[in-house]
Amino acid sequence: MSQETESLEWRSVKEALAGFSAEEVRSALRRKPVVVAYTDGACIKNPGGPAGWSAILVPVERLDLPLTELPAERIEAHGHIPPSATTTNNRAEITALLAALSLAPPDRPLKIWSDSQYTIKVATGDYKARMNPDLWQLFRWLVNHRTAPLSFGWVRGHAGQALNERADELAGLGAWQDDRAAYEQWLRSQQPEARSGVRFGGDQRRSGREMADEVSPSASELVLMRDQVRELLSLLESGRIALKENERQFLYNMAQRLRYPDFAPTAGQRNWLKGLSARARRML
Repeated sequence: MSQETESLEWRSVKEALAGFSAEEVRSALRRKPVVVAYTDGACIKNPGGPAGWSAILVPVERLDLPLTELPAERIEAHGHIPPSATTTNNRAEITALLAALSLAPPDRPLKIWSDSQYTIKVATGDYKARMNPDLWQLFRWLVNHRTAPLSFGWVRGHAGQALNERADELAGLGAWQDDRAAYEQWLRSQQPEARSGVRFGGDQRRSGREMADEVSPSASELVLMRDQVRELLSLLESGRIALKENERQFLYNMAQRLRYPDFAPTAGQRNWLKGLSARARRML
C-alpha cells in the first residue's frame, strides 16, 4: 500500500508496532499454547476524532479460561489516530483488531475479545461490511495469512473486566497522544457533577422538574442503556440506519455520560433512547 493511499488508521498501527520485534513478541507469548487479545477503540469527537486504539495480548493455557485480573505476562500496544473527516469510533475499533492480528503470531490460536458487537459481527460475517472497506480489506488480508484458528468473543464494556478496562484506558490515552493529564481531565469532565448544568450537550440549564425527574437506575438498566447506545451508534456509522442531527448528537452525548455508573438519566432521555431503538428495529 502506497504512502499516498495509506489510511491514518493503518499508519497509526505501523508506527505503534514498529517498536516491537517478532522475536520479542514470540518470547513474551511462547510460554503458553494459545493467545487471547483484548481490543478497544476510542474517539473523542465521533465523527472527526482524534481517536485511539489498543490491543493487549496475553498467553494462556486455554482460550475459554476466564481472566479476572491483569496478568503480568502481557503485551500492550496502543496508538493515536489524528482528527479527520473520516475518523470514527468504529474505525478505531477495527484498527484495534488490525493491531492485534499484526502482533499475534499467525501460527498460534488466537481469540480476540471486544466490547463492540458491531465490529465482532462484521469480523465474523454476521454483518456485511458496508462501511470502512479499506480497513476490512486489511483485516481479511491479515486473517488470510494466519495458519492457526481465529475466534472472537464479546465482553461487556465498563463492567469491571480488568483487561477490557485496561484496553479502554489505553485507547483513551492513544486518543490524547499519551498526555495523561489531558486524558484524566477529559475523564473528569465526563463525570455527572461536571455536567450537571448541561442538557444533551448544549448550554441550556436544566429545570427543577428535569432534575427531579432523574431517577437512579439499577446497574442492569445502565448496562442495557449502554448496549442500546453502542448498538445504535454502530448501526448509524455503518449506514444501516439514518437519524437526524439532533438524534445523532443525543447518542454521542449519552455514550459519554453512560460511561459512569452514577449517571442518572432523566425519563425524557430514557424514553428518547427507547424510541430510537424501536425506530432502528423498523429500519432494519
